[in-house]
Amino acid sequence: MDNLHILNIDDINPGESLAWDIMDSFGRVLMRQGAVIQTQTRATELVESGIYIEKRLYIKLATVDKNLEPPLSLKDKSPSVFSAINLAVNRLDVLLKKINKFPDARENILETVKIIQFAVHLNEDLALASIQLNHVLGDYAVRHCVDTAILAIMIAKAMNKTDQEIQDIAAAALTMNISMLELQRKLQESREDVSNADKTAIHNHPIASIEILYEAGIEDAEWLRYVLLHHEHEDGSGYPVGNLKAEIPQNAKIIAHADGYCARISARGYRKSILPNIALRDIFIENKAHADATLATYFIKVLGLYPPSTFVRLKNNEIAIISQRATKNTPCMATALVKPHGELYTNLIRRDTSVEPYTIVEAISPEQASVRINPQQIWGPLAST
Repeated sequence: MDNLHILNIDDINPGESLAWDIMDSFGRVLMRQGAVIQTQTRATELVESGIYIEKRLYIKLATVDKNLEPPLSLKDKSPSVFSAINLAVNRLDVLLKKINKFPDARENILETVKIIQFAVHLNEDLALASIQLNHVLGDYAVRHCVDTAILAIMIAKAMNKTDQEIQDIAAAALTMNISMLELQRKLQESREDVSNADKTAIHNHPIASIEILYEAGIEDAEWLRYVLLHHEHEDGSGYPVGNLKAEIPQNAKIIAHADGYCARISARGYRKSILPNIALRDIFIENKAHADATLATYFIKVLGLYPPSTFVRLKNNEIAIISQRATKNTPCMATALVKPHGELYTNLIRRDTSVEPYTIVEAISPEQASVRINPQQIWGPLAST
Protein backbone atom coordinates (compact mmCIF):
# COMPACT_ATOMS: atom_id res chain seq x y z
CA MET A 1 0.00 0.00 0.00
CA ASP A 2 3.02 2.31 0.11
CA ASN A 3 2.38 3.34 -3.47
CA LEU A 4 -1.35 3.98 -2.95
CA HIS A 5 -3.21 7.03 -1.64
CA ILE A 6 -6.57 6.61 0.07
CA LEU A 7 -9.32 8.91 -1.20
CA ASN A 8 -11.75 10.85 0.94
CA ILE A 9 -15.22 12.12 0.10
CA ASP A 10 -13.88 15.52 -1.02
CA ASP A 11 -11.92 13.82 -3.81
CA ILE A 12 -15.07 12.43 -5.45
CA ASN A 13 -17.46 14.57 -7.50
CA PRO A 14 -20.65 12.60 -8.24
CA GLY A 15 -21.72 12.92 -11.85
CA GLU A 16 -18.21 13.77 -13.10
CA SER A 17 -15.76 11.45 -14.85
CA LEU A 18 -13.13 9.92 -12.60
CA ALA A 19 -9.69 11.41 -13.15
CA TRP A 20 -7.91 8.18 -12.14
CA ASP A 21 -8.30 4.41 -11.98
CA ILE A 22 -9.77 3.65 -8.53
CA MET A 23 -8.40 0.59 -6.72
CA ASP A 24 -8.89 -1.40 -3.56
CA SER A 25 -6.18 -1.73 -0.91
CA PHE A 26 -4.57 -4.58 -2.87
CA GLY A 27 -4.18 -2.44 -6.00
CA ARG A 28 -6.99 -4.19 -7.87
CA VAL A 29 -8.87 -1.82 -10.21
CA LEU A 30 -12.47 -1.22 -9.15
CA MET A 31 -13.38 1.55 -11.60
CA ARG A 32 -11.49 2.82 -14.61
CA GLN A 33 -10.55 6.43 -15.34
CA GLY A 34 -13.49 8.11 -17.08
CA ALA A 35 -16.15 6.11 -15.23
CA VAL A 36 -18.79 8.08 -13.34
CA ILE A 37 -19.96 7.68 -9.75
CA GLN A 38 -23.52 8.85 -10.16
CA THR A 39 -24.68 9.71 -6.63
CA GLN A 40 -23.33 11.11 -3.37
CA THR A 41 -24.64 8.02 -1.58
CA ARG A 42 -22.62 5.72 -3.82
CA ALA A 43 -19.54 7.92 -3.38
CA THR A 44 -19.90 7.70 0.40
CA GLU A 45 -20.24 3.91 0.26
CA LEU A 46 -17.08 3.56 -1.80
CA VAL A 47 -15.04 5.91 0.39
CA GLU A 48 -16.15 4.13 3.55
CA SER A 49 -15.13 0.77 2.08
CA GLY A 50 -11.67 2.17 1.28
CA ILE A 51 -10.73 3.25 -2.25
CA TYR A 52 -7.29 4.22 -3.49
CA ILE A 53 -5.35 5.69 -6.41
CA GLU A 54 -1.65 5.63 -7.27
CA LYS A 55 0.04 8.00 -4.85
CA ARG A 56 2.11 9.63 -7.60
CA LEU A 57 -1.06 10.76 -9.40
CA TYR A 58 -2.78 12.34 -6.44
CA ILE A 59 -3.05 16.11 -6.35
CA LYS A 60 -4.43 17.66 -3.18
CA LEU A 61 -7.52 19.72 -3.95
CA ALA A 62 -8.33 21.39 -0.67
CA THR A 63 -5.14 22.75 0.87
CA VAL A 64 -1.53 23.28 -0.05
CA ASP A 65 0.89 20.86 1.57
CA LYS A 66 4.35 22.39 1.19
CA ASN A 67 5.99 19.19 2.44
CA LEU A 68 4.70 16.96 -0.35
CA GLU A 69 7.40 15.18 -2.33
CA PRO A 70 7.67 16.13 -6.01
CA PRO A 71 5.43 13.88 -8.13
CA LEU A 72 8.44 12.52 -9.98
CA SER A 73 11.76 12.32 -8.14
CA LEU A 74 14.67 13.57 -10.19
CA LYS A 75 16.79 11.16 -8.16
CA ASP A 76 14.96 8.10 -9.45
CA LYS A 77 17.55 5.38 -10.13
CA SER A 78 15.68 4.14 -13.19
CA PRO A 79 13.93 7.16 -14.72
CA SER A 80 11.83 6.81 -17.86
CA VAL A 81 10.87 9.39 -20.48
CA PHE A 82 7.53 7.71 -21.11
CA SER A 83 6.61 7.37 -17.45
CA ALA A 84 7.41 11.05 -16.88
CA ILE A 85 5.29 12.13 -19.84
CA ASN A 86 2.46 9.82 -18.79
CA LEU A 87 2.60 11.33 -15.33
CA ALA A 88 2.47 14.85 -16.78
CA VAL A 89 -0.58 13.94 -18.88
CA ASN A 90 -2.41 12.38 -15.94
CA ARG A 91 -1.69 15.32 -13.63
CA LEU A 92 -2.63 17.89 -16.27
CA ASP A 93 -5.89 16.06 -16.94
CA VAL A 94 -6.93 16.61 -13.32
CA LEU A 95 -5.62 20.18 -13.21
CA LEU A 96 -7.39 21.41 -16.32
CA LYS A 97 -10.70 19.78 -15.49
CA LYS A 98 -10.79 20.96 -11.88
CA ILE A 99 -8.67 24.11 -11.93
CA ASN A 100 -11.27 26.13 -10.01
CA LYS A 101 -10.82 23.75 -7.06
CA PHE A 102 -7.08 24.27 -6.75
CA PRO A 103 -5.83 26.95 -4.37
CA ASP A 104 -2.38 26.23 -5.81
CA ALA A 105 -3.20 25.85 -9.51
CA ARG A 106 -0.21 27.87 -10.66
CA GLU A 107 2.27 25.82 -8.62
CA ASN A 108 0.79 22.54 -9.85
CA ILE A 109 0.98 23.60 -13.49
CA LEU A 110 4.59 24.71 -13.05
CA GLU A 111 5.37 21.38 -11.38
CA THR A 112 3.96 19.67 -14.48
CA VAL A 113 6.25 21.84 -16.60
CA LYS A 114 9.21 20.54 -14.56
CA ILE A 115 8.15 16.93 -15.16
CA ILE A 116 8.09 17.53 -18.93
CA GLN A 117 11.44 19.32 -18.82
CA PHE A 118 12.84 16.32 -16.95
CA ALA A 119 11.59 13.96 -19.68
CA VAL A 120 13.17 16.13 -22.37
CA HIS A 121 16.42 16.28 -20.40
CA LEU A 122 16.55 12.47 -20.13
CA ASN A 123 16.36 11.90 -23.88
CA GLU A 124 15.26 14.44 -26.47
CA ASP A 125 14.85 11.86 -29.24
CA LEU A 126 12.51 9.77 -27.14
CA ALA A 127 10.57 12.83 -25.96
CA LEU A 128 9.99 13.73 -29.61
CA ALA A 129 9.14 10.12 -30.45
CA SER A 130 6.41 10.16 -27.80
CA ILE A 131 4.54 12.80 -29.80
CA GLN A 132 4.10 10.51 -32.80
CA LEU A 133 3.79 7.25 -30.91
CA ASN A 134 1.00 8.79 -28.83
CA HIS A 135 1.43 5.92 -26.39
CA VAL A 136 -0.78 7.37 -23.67
CA LEU A 137 -4.29 5.99 -23.45
CA GLY A 138 -5.66 9.33 -22.36
CA ASP A 139 -7.65 12.34 -23.41
CA TYR A 140 -6.45 13.68 -26.78
CA ALA A 141 -7.17 17.29 -25.77
CA VAL A 142 -4.87 17.02 -22.74
CA ARG A 143 -2.23 14.93 -24.46
CA HIS A 144 -2.04 17.45 -27.30
CA CYS A 145 -1.15 20.23 -24.84
CA VAL A 146 1.67 18.10 -23.40
CA ASP A 147 2.92 17.25 -26.91
CA THR A 148 2.92 20.94 -27.80
CA ALA A 149 4.83 21.78 -24.61
CA ILE A 150 7.47 19.12 -25.36
CA LEU A 151 8.19 20.54 -28.80
CA ALA A 152 7.94 24.18 -27.70
CA ILE A 153 10.45 23.56 -24.88
CA MET A 154 12.90 22.02 -27.34
CA ILE A 155 12.54 24.87 -29.84
CA ALA A 156 12.98 27.46 -27.08
CA LYS A 157 16.10 25.66 -25.83
CA ALA A 158 17.55 25.61 -29.35
CA MET A 159 16.97 29.37 -29.52
CA ASN A 160 18.72 29.93 -26.18
CA LYS A 161 15.64 31.36 -24.51
CA THR A 162 15.96 32.14 -20.81
CA ASP A 163 14.72 29.72 -18.16
CA GLN A 164 11.86 32.12 -17.37
CA GLU A 165 10.84 32.32 -21.01
CA ILE A 166 10.90 28.53 -21.35
CA GLN A 167 8.74 28.21 -18.24
CA ASP A 168 6.19 30.71 -19.55
CA ILE A 169 6.15 29.09 -23.00
CA ALA A 170 5.60 25.61 -21.57
CA ALA A 171 2.95 26.73 -19.08
CA ALA A 172 1.08 28.56 -21.83
CA ALA A 173 1.23 25.48 -24.08
CA LEU A 174 -0.22 23.33 -21.30
CA THR A 175 -3.12 25.72 -20.63
CA MET A 176 -3.81 27.28 -24.04
CA ASN A 177 -6.99 25.26 -24.63
CA ILE A 178 -8.38 25.04 -21.11
CA SER A 179 -11.67 26.66 -22.18
CA MET A 180 -12.39 24.20 -24.99
CA LEU A 181 -11.46 20.78 -23.65
CA GLU A 182 -14.99 19.43 -24.04
CA LEU A 183 -15.23 20.80 -27.57
CA GLN A 184 -11.91 19.21 -28.53
CA ARG A 185 -13.15 15.87 -27.22
CA LYS A 186 -16.31 16.22 -29.27
CA LEU A 187 -14.39 17.09 -32.42
CA GLN A 188 -11.94 14.26 -31.85
CA GLU A 189 -14.80 11.75 -31.82
CA SER A 190 -16.86 13.38 -34.57
CA ARG A 191 -16.72 12.59 -38.27
CA GLU A 192 -18.94 15.51 -39.20
CA ASP A 193 -17.97 18.99 -40.37
CA VAL A 194 -17.34 21.58 -37.67
CA SER A 195 -20.53 23.55 -36.99
CA ASN A 196 -20.76 27.34 -37.02
CA ALA A 197 -21.35 27.36 -33.25
CA ASP A 198 -18.22 25.29 -32.71
CA LYS A 199 -16.25 27.60 -35.01
CA THR A 200 -17.31 30.56 -32.86
CA ALA A 201 -16.20 28.76 -29.70
CA ILE A 202 -12.86 27.94 -31.31
CA HIS A 203 -12.39 31.58 -32.36
CA ASN A 204 -13.09 32.82 -28.83
CA HIS A 205 -11.20 30.17 -26.86
CA PRO A 206 -7.94 32.11 -26.29
CA ILE A 207 -9.85 34.90 -24.50
CA ALA A 208 -11.98 32.43 -22.56
CA SER A 209 -8.85 30.50 -21.55
CA ILE A 210 -7.02 33.48 -20.06
CA GLU A 211 -10.18 34.40 -18.16
CA ILE A 212 -10.30 30.93 -16.59
CA LEU A 213 -6.61 31.07 -15.73
CA TYR A 214 -6.87 34.53 -14.20
CA GLU A 215 -9.81 33.42 -12.06
CA ALA A 216 -7.67 30.49 -10.88
CA GLY A 217 -5.08 32.95 -9.55
CA ILE A 218 -2.65 32.89 -12.47
CA GLU A 219 -1.49 36.43 -13.14
CA ASP A 220 1.81 35.84 -14.98
CA ALA A 221 1.65 38.45 -17.72
CA GLU A 222 3.73 36.68 -20.39
CA TRP A 223 2.12 33.30 -19.75
CA LEU A 224 -1.35 34.80 -20.25
CA ARG A 225 -0.18 36.86 -23.22
CA TYR A 226 1.10 33.76 -25.02
CA VAL A 227 -2.20 31.96 -24.40
CA LEU A 228 -4.11 34.92 -25.81
CA LEU A 229 -1.97 35.19 -28.96
CA HIS A 230 -1.18 31.58 -29.81
CA HIS A 231 -3.49 31.61 -32.85
CA GLU A 232 -2.38 34.91 -34.37
CA HIS A 233 -0.84 34.95 -37.87
CA GLU A 234 1.92 37.03 -39.42
CA ASP A 235 -0.48 38.52 -42.00
CA GLY A 236 -3.13 39.50 -39.43
CA SER A 237 -5.56 36.74 -40.43
CA GLY A 238 -5.36 34.95 -37.06
CA TYR A 239 -7.62 35.17 -34.05
CA PRO A 240 -8.96 36.39 -31.66
CA VAL A 241 -7.23 39.79 -32.00
CA GLY A 242 -6.00 39.83 -35.59
CA ASN A 243 -2.50 41.07 -34.71
CA LEU A 244 0.15 41.52 -37.38
CA LYS A 245 3.71 40.12 -37.37
CA ALA A 246 5.37 42.81 -35.27
CA GLU A 247 2.61 42.69 -32.65
CA ILE A 248 2.97 38.96 -31.93
CA PRO A 249 5.71 37.92 -29.48
CA GLN A 250 8.09 35.32 -30.87
CA ASN A 251 7.41 33.03 -27.92
CA ALA A 252 3.70 32.94 -28.80
CA LYS A 253 4.69 32.03 -32.36
CA ILE A 254 6.75 29.09 -31.05
CA ILE A 255 3.64 27.77 -29.31
CA ALA A 256 1.49 28.41 -32.39
CA HIS A 257 3.78 26.47 -34.73
CA ALA A 258 4.33 23.65 -32.22
CA ASP A 259 0.56 23.46 -31.74
CA GLY A 260 0.00 23.28 -35.50
CA TYR A 261 2.68 20.66 -36.04
CA CYS A 262 1.45 18.35 -33.27
CA ALA A 263 -2.15 18.67 -34.46
CA ARG A 264 -1.20 17.81 -38.03
CA ILE A 265 0.70 14.63 -37.18
CA SER A 266 -2.09 13.32 -34.90
CA ALA A 267 -5.10 11.50 -36.31
CA ARG A 268 -8.43 13.04 -35.30
CA GLY A 269 -12.04 12.11 -35.82
CA TYR A 270 -12.53 14.60 -38.61
CA ARG A 271 -9.13 14.34 -40.33
CA LYS A 272 -6.24 11.94 -40.87
CA SER A 273 -2.72 12.53 -39.63
CA ILE A 274 -0.03 13.64 -42.06
CA LEU A 275 3.67 12.84 -42.15
CA PRO A 276 6.05 15.10 -40.19
CA ASN A 277 7.91 16.45 -43.22
CA ILE A 278 4.60 17.28 -44.89
CA ALA A 279 3.38 18.95 -41.69
CA LEU A 280 6.43 21.22 -41.66
CA ARG A 281 5.99 22.02 -45.35
CA ASP A 282 2.32 22.80 -44.75
CA ILE A 283 3.16 25.22 -41.90
CA PHE A 284 6.18 27.02 -43.35
CA ILE A 285 5.65 26.79 -47.13
CA GLU A 286 2.00 26.17 -48.00
CA ASN A 287 0.85 28.60 -45.30
CA LYS A 288 3.93 30.83 -45.23
CA ALA A 289 1.81 34.00 -44.97
CA HIS A 290 0.75 32.77 -41.52
CA ALA A 291 4.17 31.57 -40.32
CA ASP A 292 7.33 33.17 -38.98
CA ALA A 293 9.96 32.12 -41.51
CA THR A 294 12.78 32.67 -39.00
CA LEU A 295 11.39 29.82 -36.89
CA ALA A 296 11.49 27.31 -39.74
CA THR A 297 15.23 26.80 -39.31
CA TYR A 298 14.82 25.93 -35.63
CA PHE A 299 11.92 23.52 -36.21
CA ILE A 300 13.93 21.69 -38.87
CA LYS A 301 17.00 21.68 -36.62
CA VAL A 302 15.08 20.24 -33.67
CA LEU A 303 12.87 17.78 -35.53
CA GLY A 304 15.13 16.84 -38.41
CA LEU A 305 13.68 15.85 -41.77
CA TYR A 306 12.59 12.56 -40.22
CA PRO A 307 11.80 12.98 -36.50
CA PRO A 308 12.25 10.04 -34.11
CA SER A 309 9.47 7.42 -34.43
CA THR A 310 8.88 8.24 -38.11
CA PHE A 311 8.51 5.10 -40.22
CA VAL A 312 10.73 5.13 -43.31
CA ARG A 313 11.55 2.97 -46.29
CA LEU A 314 15.29 2.48 -46.82
CA LYS A 315 17.07 2.16 -50.15
CA ASN A 316 17.44 -1.61 -49.65
CA ASN A 317 13.62 -1.74 -49.24
CA GLU A 318 13.68 -2.39 -45.50
CA ILE A 319 11.02 -0.67 -43.39
CA ALA A 320 12.55 1.02 -40.38
CA ILE A 321 11.73 3.53 -37.66
CA ILE A 322 13.88 6.55 -36.90
CA SER A 323 15.42 6.14 -33.45
CA GLN A 324 17.93 8.99 -33.36
CA ARG A 325 18.17 12.35 -35.14
CA ALA A 326 21.33 13.42 -36.89
CA THR A 327 23.65 15.81 -35.04
CA LYS A 328 26.96 17.42 -35.94
CA ASN A 329 28.74 14.36 -34.59
CA THR A 330 26.30 11.50 -35.19
CA PRO A 331 24.29 10.32 -38.20
CA CYS A 332 20.55 9.77 -38.33
CA MET A 333 19.94 6.25 -37.04
CA ALA A 334 17.03 3.96 -37.87
CA THR A 335 15.99 0.59 -36.51
CA ALA A 336 15.11 -1.92 -39.22
CA LEU A 337 11.82 -3.68 -38.52
CA VAL A 338 10.85 -5.40 -41.79
CA LYS A 339 13.15 -7.23 -44.19
CA PRO A 340 13.26 -6.22 -47.89
CA HIS A 341 10.92 -9.09 -48.81
CA GLY A 342 8.37 -8.34 -46.11
CA GLU A 343 9.35 -10.62 -43.23
CA LEU A 344 9.68 -9.17 -39.75
CA TYR A 345 13.11 -9.07 -38.17
CA THR A 346 13.32 -11.22 -35.04
CA ASN A 347 16.26 -9.21 -33.76
CA LEU A 348 16.02 -5.52 -34.57
CA ILE A 349 19.01 -4.00 -36.37
CA ARG A 350 20.24 -0.41 -36.17
CA ARG A 351 21.02 1.23 -39.50
CA ASP A 352 23.22 4.26 -40.19
CA THR A 353 21.11 6.11 -42.76
CA SER A 354 24.12 8.02 -44.07
CA VAL A 355 25.57 4.79 -45.44
CA GLU A 356 24.55 2.87 -48.56
CA PRO A 357 22.28 0.89 -48.87
CA TYR A 358 20.50 2.26 -45.79
CA THR A 359 19.79 5.79 -46.98
CA ILE A 360 16.19 6.93 -46.55
CA VAL A 361 14.02 6.80 -49.66
CA GLU A 362 10.78 8.10 -48.14
CA ALA A 363 8.77 8.52 -44.98
CA ILE A 364 5.71 6.28 -44.76
CA SER A 365 2.63 6.27 -42.55
CA PRO A 366 2.15 3.77 -39.71
CA GLU A 367 -0.60 2.21 -41.82
CA GLN A 368 1.82 1.66 -44.69
CA ALA A 369 4.45 0.26 -42.33
CA SER A 370 1.84 -2.13 -40.91
CA VAL A 371 4.06 -3.25 -38.04
CA ARG A 372 3.67 -3.00 -34.28
CA ILE A 373 6.65 -1.91 -32.27
CA ASN A 374 7.85 -2.31 -28.71
CA PRO A 375 9.48 1.04 -27.86
CA GLN A 376 11.68 -0.59 -25.20
CA GLN A 377 13.28 -2.80 -27.87
CA ILE A 378 14.28 0.35 -29.74
CA TRP A 379 15.08 2.85 -26.98
CA GLY A 380 15.63 0.61 -23.97
CA PRO A 381 14.51 1.26 -20.36
CA LEU A 382 13.94 4.98 -21.01
CA ALA A 383 10.88 3.94 -23.02
CA SER A 384 9.33 1.91 -20.21
CA THR A 385 5.94 2.96 -18.90
